[in-house]
Amino acid sequence: MSNFESAKPLISSVVLFVALWLSVQVFPSVGSGILGFTFLAIISGILGAFFRYIYRGRRLPDNEADIVENIPGMAWISESSGRISRMNSRMRDFLQVPAGTAVVSASSIHPEDRHKTLDLWGSHHWSQKFGTHRLLGPDGHYHWFRSAVHPIRDENGAIISLWGTFIEIGDLKTAEQALRSSEENLRSILDSIPGQIVTADANGVNDYSNRITELFYGHSFHEINGTGFTRFIHPDDVDEFVADALHRIATGTAMDRKCRQLRHDGVYRWFRMRVQPAFDGNGKVVRWYGLHTDIDDEVRALETLQHAQDKLAQASQVAILAELAASIAHEVNQPLAAVVTNSEACQLWLSADPPNVDRARTSADRIVRDAKGAADIVSRIRDLFGKKPPHKERADINDLIQEVAHLVTKKSANRGVSVNFDLDSSIPLLDIDRIQIQQLLFNILGNGIEAMQSNRAEPMTLDISSHRSGDTAIVRISDNGSGLADPRMIFEPFFTTKSDGMGMGLSICRTIIDAHSGRLWAEARPSRGAVFVVKLPLDDAASSLISACEDAAHEPGVQAGS
Repeated sequence: MSNFESAKPLISSVVLFVALWLSVQVFPSVGSGILGFTFLAIISGILGAFFRYIYRGRRLPDNEADIVENIPGMAWISESSGRISRMNSRMRDFLQVPAGTAVVSASSIHPEDRHKTLDLWGSHHWSQKFGTHRLLGPDGHYHWFRSAVHPIRDENGAIISLWGTFIEIGDLKTAEQALRSSEENLRSILDSIPGQIVTADANGVNDYSNRITELFYGHSFHEINGTGFTRFIHPDDVDEFVADALHRIATGTAMDRKCRQLRHDGVYRWFRMRVQPAFDGNGKVVRWYGLHTDIDDEVRALETLQHAQDKLAQASQVAILAELAASIAHEVNQPLAAVVTNSEACQLWLSADPPNVDRARTSADRIVRDAKGAADIVSRIRDLFGKKPPHKERADINDLIQEVAHLVTKKSANRGVSVNFDLDSSIPLLDIDRIQIQQLLFNILGNGIEAMQSNRAEPMTLDISSHRSGDTAIVRISDNGSGLADPRMIFEPFFTTKSDGMGMGLSICRTIIDAHSGRLWAEARPSRGAVFVVKLPLDDAASSLISACEDAAHEPGVQAGS
């Protein structure tokens, strides 16, 4: 309020006091005649003009037209007959109603709102009534308005007119539409997520579930939510689920567990239920948000896989037993044959007349030797399949090669097999299982001789070489036999190309080499035949000694043997 406005009461009081004082002072001198009357009229006129000037902006409307015109917004008055009798200029300008008339064109009202809008003016409303309407503005667009209608009654309570207003609410409607669109978009997203989305209040009572959840259970929102959700949990899982849920609610911690839930067709399926709490600013749980993911297919697949693995393990055990039996039968065949041969020789020498006791004793010694050899082979094969470490000892690989080659060629002396050696004497003693490496060499050399039986006029030749390469010793055994059709398959158990073979010899060789941390492979010979390569590691002490000697031999001023 301005200073002048606040001073108006004081000014009015002063002016009124001065006027009264003048009247008291002047009126006795002029008398009560015509002059006195004229003086009072002048004083009254001056005071009236003064007060009209001072309070010129405070005059209240004294008729309906002024009242309606001063109402903020679009205002109107309708008669009891339903005809609009008055409207303010804001309504007239917005609806483009011509001057001199109060008729609102029906085209100014949205078709969907036309009936209820005309009802505002054409019906008697026994109490206040509110509504929303779309009216066509001068810009050619429909605008949202909120209406309020109040009936005016006479002293008998009869309605004589209706007073109403239109307040524009376009911004509010835009905000409502944006909010509704956002809610619909969020609902669409939640309904499209491939999982069950649920929410609960701070006490864990479900209050929302998405469409996927309703379709799974076959129940409506009100049937799923609330405290009856546990009836869908498998009876074997429900007690643990309830106990865990109560613990999470009490402690305000997230839940992640698996349980079975009942589908609408009566089938239980496995779900992973993950529930996360939401906190307010004070750290208090206000809501719970959950995601239930169907993992039934994964659980069934894991069960099937576990069953298959169990079956495979069982089959592997049977195969190992079969391989063990076949390996023993394969490896003890030769020493047992030698036992039989020496037994027959011993019997023959004892049956002579006179008995040749010395020769019989020699045969008996050979029987004991071969029997012990068979027992050692069985023991070593059992150790191999039992994953026991080899019985290692220091041995010269070149001596083993020559020893086994001598035995093999002596056995095949009448076949015309020749052996060529190219052995590296610098290879140190190896830490190996002597009997197992003998088995390995015997199998490879024996296979080579058998492969050369089809040579006919071609001479049968075995080329055996050894050399050191870094920290390994490499043995190469070559034959000029029929060769290999598939060098990779020959090491598989029970694979054989011989009509009377068992397919276990090379498989045992591979197992022996693996137990020695070495390598064994085969390759085709460029001209004819096959090549088998055995690679064995040097022990750490021998490797270090050889490296030191080589380094010393290359130092300036140092000579070998000095």
